[in-house]
Amino acid sequence: MPLPRSPSASLRLSLRLLVAALVLLFAPRASFAQGLADAGAPAPAASPESWAGQLDGLSRWFEQQRRRGARCTERCYTLDRLRITGRVGEGPLRFELTGGALGDGPVAIPLFGPPAHLRIEAATEDGRDPVIGFEGDHYFLFTAARRFVLKGTFTLDGDPALTIPGPLNALEADVTAGAVVEGARLSGLSGATLHFSREGAAQGSGPTVFQLSRAVRVGREIGFEYRLVMRSGTDLGVARLPLPFGEKVLDVTGSVGWHVEGGELVLPTSGRNAEMVITGTLAKVGSFAPDARSGYEWWLLESDPEHRVTVAGDARQLDAAESPIARTQATSRLFLVQKGQHIEVGVQSLTSVDVLAAVVRAHQRMIVLTERGDLVSDDTLTYENNGIDYLLYAPDGRPIYLATDTKAERIMHQGKDGNDVLVPLRTGSHAVRVQSLADAPIAPFGGRLEVPMPSYPLTASRASVTLGLPARVFPVALLGGDKPEGLLDEGDVAALLVALGVAWIAVRVPPGTPRPRARGLRLLGGAVLGGLWFLSPGLFVAVVTGLVTALLLWLVTRLVRGARLLASATLLLGVAGVVCLIALAFATTRSASRAVSYDLSPASSPPPAPSAAAERAKDVTGNWLAQTAVGGVLEGVTPVALTLPSYARTVGATRELVTRERPFRPTLYYVTALTLWPLGLLWLAAAALLVRAHRESIAAASRWIRARVQRGPEASAPAEPPPPVGG
Repeated sequence: MPLPRSPSASLRLSLRLLVAALVLLFAPRASFAQGLADAGAPAPAASPESWAGQLDGLSRWFEQQRRRGARCTERCYTLDRLRITGRVGEGPLRFELTGGALGDGPVAIPLFGPPAHLRIEAATEDGRDPVIGFEGDHYFLFTAARRFVLKGTFTLDGDPALTIPGPLNALEADVTAGAVVEGARLSGLSGATLHFSREGAAQGSGPTVFQLSRAVRVGREIGFEYRLVMRSGTDLGVARLPLPFGEKVLDVTGSVGWHVEGGELVLPTSGRNAEMVITGTLAKVGSFAPDARSGYEWWLLESDPEHRVTVAGDARQLDAAESPIARTQATSRLFLVQKGQHIEVGVQSLTSVDVLAAVVRAHQRMIVLTERGDLVSDDTLTYENNGIDYLLYAPDGRPIYLATDTKAERIMHQGKDGNDVLVPLRTGSHAVRVQSLADAPIAPFGGRLEVPMPSYPLTASRASVTLGLPARVFPVALLGGDKPEGLLDEGDVAALLVALGVAWIAVRVPPGTPRPRARGLRLLGGAVLGGLWFLSPGLFVAVVTGLVTALLLWLVTRLVRGARLLASATLLLGVAGVVCLIALAFATTRSASRAVSYDLSPASSPPPAPSAAAERAKDVTGNWLAQTAVGGVLEGVTPVALTLPSYARTVGATRELVTRERPFRPTLYYVTALTLWPLGLLWLAAAALLVRAHRESIAAASRWIRARVQRGPEASAPAEPPPPVGG
């Protein structure tokens, strides 16, 4: 066990390491060059405790860290050259592959394949036994050599085709008794397939290269697409492709004069190479197997969202991105079907449900009721459409204006007797504006009004209606929305509560008055003060502020005397004035917000220059023919928007999720000014009764003010102030 070092020894060791690090970082290049120049002479071993030993250990640690940080993580190999020799079809072929591994540690280097039809024998790596395995559709070499030379032989069974994943820089095929169809000298190979042909092969035995890829697409009908590639050392002539699955061929590209004969597709070709695309339909799907001349085939199976495809069998499924045929659906599946294998394909039709192809995001309707009982409506609908052409829109009145995205459109009906407006819908998110006219007579004293609402077959996420009323119509309640809307809102309720509280304190009850009579007088004062809020909000604010200020002044005179009384009274009056101004501003703003004009007419633009046809449309008097129409109304022209009439007050309602089964039908209950006149007379009578009950208090307050004014400020002691009005 090593003895613990003293603190001084540890300090010296740390200083040595720090100096060594600085020397390594900032030492001049000449010192390293000198060291390299003297590298030929053997260096004596340095002691670990010496400066040289510590520097040597530190430099090794830095080198290990540098190598560890430079570890390769992607494409950690290179393949320079593949040379193939031998006689095609007469035993195994010899190969020699040169390449190298990058980074530290062994890596898997792809060779060639397919493993199911290719055997590698007598392989050596730089004279040693290599580590070779297979994965997927190719063999691989597991090595860490910076440079390697892999030699051996391979034998092809069945289809004489060699797949090279690559990337491979160069290929040299020095074979006899045959040739490589793609060429003996190739470069830049990646994901390539080489085909070997033998000399003297008979033309009638079929093409040397026969690659067939198939795609089956299941939809409302079953379609297929075949891609056929043929190559040979001699002319291909006429090729025949069996149609064992009941294919109905519709088109063939790459062959002139094709025709179907006896269950086979006859494909005339010219030359030694041919590439064709065959498309058509299938009656049904079932069991599929590759052509007898194909060593393997690619099968791409697809289906639309209304069908589900099931696949069974002994074929292997691969990544659909490797398909030689372009994919068209997200449900694509790719299978590699080799000779002797098959796939069983089944189709299940899916049942679709009704969905919202178009929906109204928001529907805002503004209706103005005029003094004569006319209803002018202005609707704005924002919708999302995914395929509907027209919307049958019943405006519940006479339509006078239609626009989509602020662009006016002609108003069209479906047939002469139809009342629904055909609103053209565009795909995507847009807005529609419709104006219409109707009538609703106003009862003399009040009544019930069913607010007209348009109807359409779409679902509306949110529908809202705002009803503008003339000065002589007062809303009592608007029902039909998610919550009822009445004459009183939160501000009115707050004002009534304030009026009741102030009146309860301010009303003076004579001593000895029975309790029921005292309670009645206070309630009468609250009713009079609350009614003043509806008659004149500004006067209500002034009266309430005056009463509260009078009460506070009375309390101040009871608690403070002398100069402090004057200062306190001045401060109290200033605060009361500020509060009164703020309350008046709030009341004025609130009253003004109930009588805001509503104008949705589009911004005017300069009229375009008249065309030659428009000039010819003038009559003999020089005026436009449109001016001769009654009221400026013509048929078949683009309408213009109407500015909505003014109104005195509004009331509104909102409904979420409106459908034809759950319509939005708001109902207004209202009264007129004729009904409110008796209430006004009652209010005046109550006010007079309240003043009469306080006549003694009012007279006492008047005498006190008169005496105070006559005495003047030189009086030494102020007279006893009268109690407040509500004492």
